[in-house]
Amino acid sequence: MRIGLLGIALIAGALPAMAQDNSNIQGEVVVTGQRASADYLSDEQTVVGLRRPADSAIQPVKFTSDSRDEAVRKREIHAMIEAAIRRADAAGVELVTGEFELTKVTAANYRDLAFSGGGRPDTSEISVFVKAKLAGSVGSAQSRIDNFIKAVPAEGRALMERRGGITLTIINPDQYRPEIVKLVAAEALKTAGAFGSDYGVEVAGLNEQLIWAQASATEVFLYIPYRFTVRPKG
Repeated sequence: MRIGLLGIALIAGALPAMAQDNSNIQGEVVVTGQRASADYLSDEQTVVGLRRPADSAIQPVKFTSDSRDEAVRKREIHAMIEAAIRRADAAGVELVTGEFELTKVTAANYRDLAFSGGGRPDTSEISVFVKAKLAGSVGSAQSRIDNFIKAVPAEGRALMERRGGITLTIINPDQYRPEIVKLVAAEALKTAGAFGSDYGVEVAGLNEQLIWAQASATEVFLYIPYRFTVRPKG
């Protein structure tokens, strides 16, 4: 999307159209998934974006069993996942799955989770996340997750184990596009104004996908890979 030298002043009125995005993400996404690899601090120009609290913290876990018989292993893992689902609400957490956009694991769908082979012979496992809403420090969310993991009873030779560190999520990141566009517009007009009234600004890239990255232990930074150029009017 390219906005002309005078068109930037009309940006507020055009926000509903600009809010459209070809990703159409409505759900909750992992901050380190897909578009989180962008390093906004190394961009060619100072990036204007939105820094806001993340919605939840997630801990990767795996349910694993090394019982000799494969059918027994799968039965033990399913039984332990079912027990975890029953305890999740009271513990203030959820089980979720997905590499990018997250889906809640429920009693109705947990049997659809894919088994994989463990790191040892005669081992099966299912990997999911334990999610806790951020209501203060990430330490509080981590404590709820840790207590939940400890409270889920083992089933036969099945275990529930952490795998990796905690990370963040954000719900429907594209809802923040209008606010980010306003921030870009204000910065572009401010920059053009520094050159005097005879200068305007041209902005490109506002229809690009949002990019996000973890900015702190509890915050996410979202931006659009825009570019603007200050030029004489006329």
